[in-house]
Amino acid sequence: MLAASRKAIISTASKATYATAATANGLQTSVASNGIKVTSSQEPGQTASLAVVVNGGSRAESGKNAGVAHFLKNYGFKNNANRTAFRIAREAELAGAVLSSNLSHEALVYSAELLKGDAELFAEILSDVVTKQKYQQHEFYDVAHQTASESASAFATAEISAIESAHQVAFRTGLGNSIFAKPTARINNDAVKAYAQELFTQDNIALVGTGIDHQVLQNLAETYFNLPSGKLSLTASTYYGGESRIENVSSKGEYVLAFEGAAADSAEFAALQVLRHALGGEVNVKHTAGSGILAQAAAKFAEGTEIKAFNLGYSDAGLFGLQVSAATAETGAAISAAAEQLKAAAKGLSSEDFSRAVAQAKFAATAGFETRLDRLQTLGVQALRSGKYTSAAESVAAIEKVTTADIAQVAEKLLKSKTTTVALGDLTSLPYADSVSL
Repeated sequence: MLAASRKAIISTASKATYATAATANGLQTSVASNGIKVTSSQEPGQTASLAVVVNGGSRAESGKNAGVAHFLKNYGFKNNANRTAFRIAREAELAGAVLSSNLSHEALVYSAELLKGDAELFAEILSDVVTKQKYQQHEFYDVAHQTASESASAFATAEISAIESAHQVAFRTGLGNSIFAKPTARINNDAVKAYAQELFTQDNIALVGTGIDHQVLQNLAETYFNLPSGKLSLTASTYYGGESRIENVSSKGEYVLAFEGAAADSAEFAALQVLRHALGGEVNVKHTAGSGILAQAAAKFAEGTEIKAFNLGYSDAGLFGLQVSAATAETGAAISAAAEQLKAAAKGLSSEDFSRAVAQAKFAATAGFETRLDRLQTLGVQALRSGKYTSAAESVAAIEKVTTADIAQVAEKLLKSKTTTVALGDLTSLPYADSVSL
């Protein structure tokens, strides 16, 4: 799913004193005089990118406004006090830029990919999204239609539906809030405006740019992002675990077996990343079998069976698990086989599996920063979270410190935590949580 700013500013150095500043590998972070966090990454070439990263995402929703973040995401680049939606689209088109918006459990991102000479134009366009949006009732109908369409598409995909349900079971609220508005959501235009007022404050927003001089970026933040003071207060995440069973007419069963993981910036998360790649399950080379221990287990079942691991890290919590997609009649056996592989990992990995997993985890840590939009969101989220950016090199270094003993330890810890299970499909053939041997 997915996000979008003139020349006097570009040539003017910022007069503000940086509240904080750090430079490493072309990265700089600071806090503008108006409280906006600013992060830049210097990159060669004629293109650049900008993003407004908003702390909160769907996590900040309360029970009564569940789904409102998804609506707010889709309000990006609609009519505002400075421009109509048509003008925004036309200006972007004439400038050769791409606008997009994206929502995750912890962040809402509006971004623009552009030519460097147009940085100020798109900084202004982006600022209008969070400072001058009109939230007109007639536009709300279009937003609601788009939101419903995206949600229907997502929930029709068994893998996405199961993972979203796993979050709800594991965390209940906060990280348990789905990033997709459910059909039962009771959101109106006033609720969207109220949520925007809660999120769009100076302490809750980061302006991130790649290929743009840091002083220029800071000056753009001070010129265009005039927001009210305030900082979002989020309740600390609590892991609960539990079971969800969702009836679905399908020839395949989808099953998630998950455990309490670790926060994204923790040393334990790095070990879980290596374990996740040791278990694997994904296809890395087209038209071949998947790699990893779980792929070998899946190969023993009917064609089309998929068993793979996932490791999701957030600011203060994580979710690690196994996801099985198989013919309904074989789902139970496939789940048992996956659980056996996790238990075996707790007893130790072979040197070959460990070496492969470390290499794949290092590649994934680097590849995760490859696209501009990935880098923009990562930079912004980390600036909002701690004011410190963890580079790909630092992530790789953390992975290189992981030992086989660390893997056994985190695997054993997983097995001792309360499970989170989601069964989706023909429930008469899918096992209950207490029948899965761990």
